[in-house]
Amino acid sequence: MSHKRQFQIHCRALSPALAVAAAFGLAACAKPTREIEPAPVDPGLFIGADCPQLVARRARIAQALIFAGSAQDQLAADDRTRTFGVPTPMGTPFDADREPQIARLKGELHAVNAQMDAQRCGPDFR
Repeated sequence: MSHKRQFQIHCRALSPALAVAAAFGLAACAKPTREIEPAPVDPGLFIGADCPQLVARRARIAQALIFAGSAQDQLAADDRTRTFGVPTPMGTPFDADREPQIARLKGELHAVNAQMDAQRCGPDFR
């Protein structure tokens, strides 16, 4: 068997394995907070709250988002460091990814702001 033919057989055998490894690798790395899209949250959840209550709710959501975002950004940085910038399946084996929590908090923040706009909470509440 020629060397060229052996190489072709070897490459065909490795191609599916490399594709699977690449797919797992891309899925394993945590996203930085800025790349996480907000989850849809209905502003109607906040109907009945007055402006001061909405401001307090927004402050609690923002604080939770800051803490979760810091942890997520650290996780993303650790992934990049652990893998030398190359996505691998070992990206986040031990730490919990906070992407769903951050998406929910971002969505809640948008919803509270929308409800504040709908209730015409003035500049005193911004």
